[in-house]
Amino acid sequence: MKDNRSVSRILQILELIAKHDEGLTLGQIYRMLDIPKATVYDFLQTLYRADAIYYKDPRLKNYVIGSKMFAIGSVYTRNSNLIEASQFELKEFAEKHGRTVFVTKRINDKIVYVFKHQPSSSRILTPQEIGSVSRDYVDSPIGKCYSVFDKAVMNQNIEDAEEIKRNRYCYSKPDESSHICTLAAPVWNFENRVVGVLVASDLATDETKREPLGREFVQIAERISRKLGYLGDFNE
Repeated sequence: MKDNRSVSRILQILELIAKHDEGLTLGQIYRMLDIPKATVYDFLQTLYRADAIYYKDPRLKNYVIGSKMFAIGSVYTRNSNLIEASQFELKEFAEKHGRTVFVTKRINDKIVYVFKHQPSSSRILTPQEIGSVSRDYVDSPIGKCYSVFDKAVMNQNIEDAEEIKRNRYCYSKPDESSHICTLAAPVWNFENRVVGVLVASDLATDETKREPLGREFVQIAERISRKLGYLGDFNE
């Protein structure tokens, strides 16, 4: 299915404006995005009338994110108990082990990064940021967790599915060319449904350290699942 060009451009404009607290003018926006000035003007007027953006300074006509977008964002925040339930323990884990941690959610066929914390002691620079998207359900540890535990995308043909199911965590393969080692573990909610996958990334480590670290990460995922109302048996 082809992307709708107008929707894509509107999202580009909103994302760009959101990155600039001081606001951006029409001229700055169309030049930075390389979109025709008239097209950007029409989109800005539509967004302005919908309260999605407004002028930070009417004299300069510099656009910032408006009340409508904050309202939409607040709905997401209220509904995203996963982030609230996860961030404290994930940050503790990150600081303790020097690992960059993430929370991901599956939205249709996309795996979306919705939370990130990189400790000062981290030894890697991860390219993933909040909003990054993946569709790899076969090779990545994160996608494998969804494929094994999420009933909506379950794929038991994953090579190491039984081991992942038994351990309730998944590591990137030690023989992969990447120097980054990724650890992933699923989280359930009160509906007995996988609502996300927790992630921790660092430089590849000694394999003997993987199992105890994996068990510790799973215990965090279990506690977060309980906070979200999961009453099931983790060993089912």
